Amino acid sequence: MSIPTDELYLPDFDVLINGSPLKLEDKLQLIRILVDEEVNLPSMFTLEFAGLDEEVPRTDIQLIDDANLIKIGNEVKVKLGYFQDKLEQLITGEITALEPEFHYSSQPSLTVRGYDRRHRLQRGRKTRSFLQRKDSDIARQIASDAGLTPQIEDSKVIHEYVLQANQTDMEFLQTRARQIQYEVLVEDKKLFFRPVANAKPEILTLTFKEDLLEFYPRVSAIGQVAQTTVQGWDFKNKTKIVGQAIAGSEVSKMGGRNSGAALSQSAFGKATGVISYHPIMTQAEADQLAKANFNQGVLALITGEGVCQGRTDLRAGKVIKIDGDRIGKQFRGQYYLTSVSHRLSARSSHLGRGGYYTHFKFCRNAL
Repeated sequence: MSIPTDELYLPDFDVLINGSPLKLEDKLQLIRILVDEEVNLPSMFTLEFAGLDEEVPRTDIQLIDDANLIKIGNEVKVKLGYFQDKLEQLITGEITALEPEFHYSSQPSLTVRGYDRRHRLQRGRKTRSFLQRKDSDIARQIASDAGLTPQIEDSKVIHEYVLQANQTDMEFLQTRARQIQYEVLVEDKKLFFRPVANAKPEILTLTFKEDLLEFYPRVSAIGQVAQTTVQGWDFKNKTKIVGQAIAGSEVSKMGGRNSGAALSQSAFGKATGVISYHPIMTQAEADQLAKANFNQGVLALITGEGVCQGRTDLRAGKVIKIDGDRIGKQFRGQYYLTSVSHRLSARSSHLGRGGYYTHFKFCRNAL
């Protein structure tokens, strides 16, 4: 939700624990809310409660002793926005940590932290093998084992043998996802295993005339190559396997003219990245790995971060557009959000200014 610009609106919020909203007296003591979304890590929420001023009769935090409400494992839903009847849910997670603070000369405080259900995939390590399975099949099994509903996009390539070697399900699934340029996300009880979405259209446009406050893009050609080659060996047919991806293999240039591969080749000459350490059994595996590695590399051409007025529609894993006269022509265009942090604070602190602001990190593959 964007902020109406013709009037001043105050941000609002709601927090539900096991489906029940906080009591009014507890909401009054909630001074800070953070929701940090990531595409490569479990998303996190932080709720900070503080005792009220001494002039107010209620000076302690009853939630500290409410073992039924603030309890490890309880479900938390966090909603933010500007109108109580139009709040948008940003995260459904589970409480994983409680951090009370007690001081002789000041009021107590309580910080409640938790993660989305991806954190369940980090519990315990496993060693097992998968035969004749696609990565999407493996993701579907892991989601079901964790009690999550799989929302899976077909990865198409069948692997003869895949080993999970003393890894958590999260480590293993993220490794498989990176190799084919996929991402692992969880929304409530749904696990998404899908291609990195930088080829999707933008969901919104930010400008300095509207919501954008800060924007810091960084361009770096370090590590950019014009070609990625994957080398393997077909043990059955005793033949070499070679997969290649070159400039033009980008899934999208995100509105830019020249990708990182083309820019680096024009400036410094042709360079090739070679992958020979990864076991390759088929040509399809080699082709998929080469294209994924190439796209992963060019997507690091532009990275950076920005800040805007609080917007609940900015979400990790989405594409936005940065535009406006105050942005140089080279840097107008689409950006893929890798991290989004929603920060609602009743007062200024080391976490930033008071009010509701959204911080985001991004990447882009072309200029």
